[in-house]
Parts: sequence; C-alpha cells; structure tokens
Amino acid sequence: MSNPLDPILAWYTTAADGLRVTRRVVQKAVPGVITRRHVFHNRPRPECEAALDLALGELGRLVVLALTATFERAVRDYLRTLPAVGAETGDPHQDAVRDEVLNDLEMWNLHSRVIDLFTGVDANLRGQVKQIVKYRNWVAHGRTTTDPAPVATDPADAHNRLTEFLKQAKVI
Repeated sequence: MSNPLDPILAWYTTAADGLRVTRRVVQKAVPGVITRRHVFHNRPRPECEAALDLALGELGRLVVLALTATFERAVRDYLRTLPAVGAETGDPHQDAVRDEVLNDLEMWNLHSRVIDLFTGVDANLRGQVKQIVKYRNWVAHGRTTTDPAPVATDPADAHNRLTEFLKQAKVI
C-alpha cells in the first residue's frame, strides 16, 4: 500500500505556494493582476498580507486535520484485515461475534484505544501521534479561537510522524 498521506501533503504544498505567490503579487503591487474579481482588489497591502497569513495558518490546521483523518481510516482499515478480525469462519456464532467486533472497531477511540494496540511501534512515537490526534480534535471542535493548541505541529511534522507510525505498524 502506498502512503495515503502523501497526496494531502502534495496539495497542501501547492496551495501554500499559491498563497506565497499571491503575497508577492500584493507586495510588488503588480499592475492589472488583482482585479475586481479578487478579494484583494483596492484593499491596503497590510490588510491583504494579514488575510494571507490567516489563510495560511488555517490551511495548515485543516491539513493536519485531513492528514489525521486519513491516517485514522488507514489504521482502521488495516485492523479490519487482520486474520483474527477479518476472516469469516462459517460458524454462525463466531461470525456474529466477528461482525460485532468489526462494527465496534469504528467506535473505538483512536487516541485512547487504537494507537495503543500497536505495541510494535516505538512508545515515544505512539505518544507523538496521540498529540497529533489531540491537535486534530482541537481543530475539528473549533477550539482554535478559544484555547491554545495542545501541541505545536504543522503539516510536514504531522505527515512525518503519522507516516513513521504507519511504517512501523506495517500498515504501509
């Protein structure tokens, strides 16, 4: 399996580059490039730069959210393929128990239950991944304006940690 996180980091890099190019256009006041169709038209340069800073920060937070959600899906899908979980036995009782485990797997808390199943992954890395999950929850629940971030991370850092976990867990 290829790394499902790579495409997310690739589009983030493209979008972040687009914001940097836009910043250059605003700073250099290139004539005719910013028209009435653009949000920066006739706005003062400091206001445009502040809006770009805000957009880049929010983009980074949302990318960490997307990386973590994709990581979670990959881990849950991997757990579903394990022989003890994924194979039908033909015995109605055993298959019913198996089906319940598979249904319950979707409800298991990633932070407090799923990550700890991977005892072959370095304990420090498991802790770092839990921090990224807390960060994802902080973003997803709209706490970015009221509470400080639970951990300092950015898309590249989150991508590296989550990818390393997937590798050590033999998911990818």
